[in-house]
Amino acid sequence: MKLILNQLLSYVALCFLTLTLAGCGGNADGPKLVTVSGNITLNGEPLPEGDVIFRAADGKGHAYAGKIKDGSYSIETEVGTKKVEIKSMKEVPGKTTEDNPGEVVNAREQVVPAKYNSESTLEFTVTEAGSDSADFALEGDPPKPKS
Repeated sequence: MKLILNQLLSYVALCFLTLTLAGCGGNADGPKLVTVSGNITLNGEPLPEGDVIFRAADGKGHAYAGKIKDGSYSIETEVGTKKVEIKSMKEVPGKTTEDNPGEVVNAREQVVPAKYNSESTLEFTVTEAGSDSADFALEGDPPKPKS
């Protein structure tokens, strides 16, 4: 009798586990993603490296980011109007920082003007077809370094 009870409990536990895991699958009804790619220049020159971030212009939804390499980028993002932020940091020769006590590292500063990143005014409308020409020609001086 004890053997039958153990087998029954094992079977019930296996069924429960199977049903529980079946409910943990991915959401097939999630947002449709499309590919957006393009080129980014700063004062006429390709931006060597950095990050491009597409955020919903209304502040709702997800943010999607991709790497910039030699002025080019490609990301997957949702359809709709996006606020675009572009960031790129460079090392400052001869300047170090000690953000973590005892850890001295080379200082890095933003090279892209604030109006394209932390205070971005850039917008781009992503269509269901995606885009391979979401190009951004940035102009201006980098933000003033913090003292």
